[in-house]
Amino acid sequence: MPYPIFLDLSEKICLVVGAGEVGLRKIVTLLAHGPGRVIAFDPGPRTAAISALLAKHPEFTYMQHPLQTKDLDNAFLVFACTDAPEINRQVADWCRERNILCNIADAPDHGSFTLPAVISRGDMTLAVSTSGASPALSKKIRSRLEKEFGPEYGCACTLLSRVRTSVLALGRPSRENRIIFRALADSCLTDLIRTRDRAGLEQLLKDTLPIDLHSRIGELCDDLFQNH
Repeated sequence: MPYPIFLDLSEKICLVVGAGEVGLRKIVTLLAHGPGRVIAFDPGPRTAAISALLAKHPEFTYMQHPLQTKDLDNAFLVFACTDAPEINRQVADWCRERNILCNIADAPDHGSFTLPAVISRGDMTLAVSTSGASPALSKKIRSRLEKEFGPEYGCACTLLSRVRTSVLALGRPSRENRIIFRALADSCLTDLIRTRDRAGLEQLLKDTLPIDLHSRIGELCDDLFQNH
């Protein structure tokens, strides 16, 4: 059974071998998660999509040659996405020798990790995995979760983060803080956000938060509905 984990890619070097359709998806996803650097290797011509990413992301580098063993120096994470299975396996073997995390697009079992089906709602991420047994089932479950957990959950995470910071700054006992956080998590918070009921949301916060924070309730809710 694989061990589930969420990785912090800041200050990390991530490599993508092969910049075709699959490789491009990996590059875009990596760049969206704040890596220290993403380097793609592909001897083929630079595409318009790659050029656009290079212009937008200074942390992205494109090397127009095949991966060499020396390119693995200081690498943290590698995706092998070429259309040549033998090249992907060679990359996996090199990574295994160096204890580098590696994902093989066409042969997940040969790499050191697989990717789950992911739903992102702001700071909230849901991941579904069948350990490679059935990617189709993972996608089916993800589709159901996408309907159940809409954009309002991302807004809720933003609000709860603001509330947590403000409550902790009051220096109250941890037991009292837990009561507040659990009450909000168990409330109709997401329904109020989904229906864009700001008045109801502010009243919920007034009923739940310490009186010391009542003057800041409007500030806590500011800009909450802009992207929802």
